[in-house]
Amino acid sequence: MKQSLTFAVILLAMLSMINAFPLHKRKTEFSDCEGLHLDVKSMTPDPLQAGKNATFTISGDFTTHPLTPEFKQYIAIGEGFAYLGVYDQDICSDSSVSSSDIPKCPVTDYNTTMTIQVPDDLDSSYVLLVFIWDGFYTSKGQEWLACARAVVGQ
Repeated sequence: MKQSLTFAVILLAMLSMINAFPLHKRKTEFSDCEGLHLDVKSMTPDPLQAGKNATFTISGDFTTHPLTPEFKQYIAIGEGFAYLGVYDQDICSDSSVSSSDIPKCPVTDYNTTMTIQVPDDLDSSYVLLVFIWDGFYTSKGQEWLACARAVVGQ
């Protein structure tokens, strides 16, 4: 009887420890927010870590609206109504002297990686916006060509 009780206590303690740690990591899920579909294939690390570099792999099909030099890739990190950081990078160039990192315009099959420095004051709850924009405002306000968003920690 004493051995059965000891076995049961050890088994219950092991089950409690196993259930205390998640067995699978939750991947940040991005959804469309406006315009054409923009696919955030990966984000490393996931979730973001304050003060560290983060790399995003982003793609999209822009055959209906080819990307030209005025468009840029943006990543914005926000908490509530405040932006903690907004980052951008060129998508393509019209220049005949283009670097190997920046393709020649127009771009229809978009695949890129973008590395950013995550703000030091990032909280455990934040919003990520990954979007392509030409930098112009219209009568409707800011209109993105493509956008994906994720809410983390809420």
